Amino acid sequence: MNWKIETENRVKSATITEIKSGDISEYKVCVEFSEKCSPKPLSIIWEEAQIDMYGFWSSKSHQSHNLTPEWYPRTNDSKTASGMPLACIYNKGGDNRLCIALSDPASPAKISTGVVEENGCLRFQIDLFSQLCAEMESYQVILRIDRRKIPFYKAIISTRDWWSELGYKSAYVPAEARLPMYSCWYSFHQKTIPDEILYECKIAKALGMDTVIVDDGWQTDDNNRGYAFCGDWRVCESKIPDMKGFAHDIHALGMKLMIWFSVPFVGFNSENFERFRGMYLHTRERMKACVLDPRFPKVREFLVSTYREHVSKYGYDGLKLDFIDSFQLTEESSCDYEKMDCLSVEEGLQRLLSEATTELKKINPQILIEFRQSYIGPIVGQFGNLFRVTDCPNDALFNRIGSLDLRLTSDKIPVHSDMLMWNKDDTNESVAYQLLATMFCVPQISVRFDNITSEHRSILGAYLKFWREHQKTILDGEITVWGVDSNYTAAKTKNGGQSVAVLYENVPYVIENDEIVHLFNSTGNASIYVESEREREYAIYDIFGVKYASGTLLKGVNKIALGNCERMEITE
Repeated sequence: MNWKIETENRVKSATITEIKSGDISEYKVCVEFSEKCSPKPLSIIWEEAQIDMYGFWSSKSHQSHNLTPEWYPRTNDSKTASGMPLACIYNKGGDNRLCIALSDPASPAKISTGVVEENGCLRFQIDLFSQLCAEMESYQVILRIDRRKIPFYKAIISTRDWWSELGYKSAYVPAEARLPMYSCWYSFHQKTIPDEILYECKIAKALGMDTVIVDDGWQTDDNNRGYAFCGDWRVCESKIPDMKGFAHDIHALGMKLMIWFSVPFVGFNSENFERFRGMYLHTRERMKACVLDPRFPKVREFLVSTYREHVSKYGYDGLKLDFIDSFQLTEESSCDYEKMDCLSVEEGLQRLLSEATTELKKINPQILIEFRQSYIGPIVGQFGNLFRVTDCPNDALFNRIGSLDLRLTSDKIPVHSDMLMWNKDDTNESVAYQLLATMFCVPQISVRFDNITSEHRSILGAYLKFWREHQKTILDGEITVWGVDSNYTAAKTKNGGQSVAVLYENVPYVIENDEIVHLFNSTGNASIYVESEREREYAIYDIFGVKYASGTLLKGVNKIALGNCERMEITE
């Protein structure tokens, strides 16, 4: 490898040593600084001949997978609570060509790649210390490069397993984290009304949802969507006069209760704002709040004691801990090091997450902790037990991409959809599209049930019934995805001889000889193509879950009349 190292830091030495060769190679990067410093970016640069290389995948690439020029490269930033240091180059067939990862998912880093016009190569650049970091004297990291010609998603899963081997084990997952949930965000926003929430929960429970998440609004009577009043974390009695009684009523329905907190924010209008002056990392003017600095034990104790008190006093079953990607060192950050017990914000955040989850598990070992994109990496995965797709209201495409991307990197942590909502006058098929887009994760629903049609409700009920019946196949089965460059044309999970598959584009489905498959048509067309090695029996179910036809597949390629969003069950 012809490495090039560039940096503005004063260094004694910077070396790259191969410690493992073969299809998966590993290189040890060691940096010794001339003096203790907060390092500026250090870049590791090399080029690869662009042969059979078509697209780029990272946990933040979302809908964009194309390769770009080196003067405008594709990039993937990561740190403790944002993404992960992983990027994959794949060919047109979806096979891995080059999967790059770093052993340190905590320190800020950036992986970039771009096409060099002069020679038809891809230029790779890894920037260590890509954001402001704490002072250090030396640094070490392992660079892993996987060149195996295997499906790109298997290379990504292999990287995830490598991090696990390095000690980044996934958190314990309670059973409720794997079951459908009702969220109040899109359905209520900040207008938290206990009686109305309870009404929705009664219906949600009957339809197959076992937990309700009460989002932003319970702590303030301000409904303007900002965060100016965050930071005191007292129940707003004008909205919820009796929080403990409200929790009891939720439990009486047979549901769990989760409550939202915006972890780092202390709003300009909160009583605690002056209390923490001098202990903020930076100001978010648009949000009308400042971001707390977790390097201060006083900050961590405040947050941990807040969560501990709420869970103990009111009986919450879980917390939705939001915005932890906002913890970032800036020039505005405090330099009052004598009052800190660590100098790294990344270490301070890890201490906060560890202290909070440890205390909460003492109260409730089954406590539910939700994090969402982009704070979904291997470090955060040690503390949270459900990862949710980032906000994408009524956007089936983004929910599909986000949920499948997360499935590849989340190990045993169940992936949840962004909360599903839709227009009350939308078509039945559009509702089904929203649901099928998130087939391979745990569904979260956020509609007012009186504000959708009875048919919408029936479609939702039938879908959740199917999902729960096949939960083990969906969540625990081996996942296969196709058409990454087209935002996933199809996906399936297989557990034993059972498979659940969804066609998102008009591509043929090839049946494995030993599988019984539940195949959904989410292509927008009224027919699909199925290829079988032998004759097979099948039945067809409409979007309400009602069987209305059956037939026999012939050996070879079959064109099947399968309605929009309907299901085909293929048996022996």
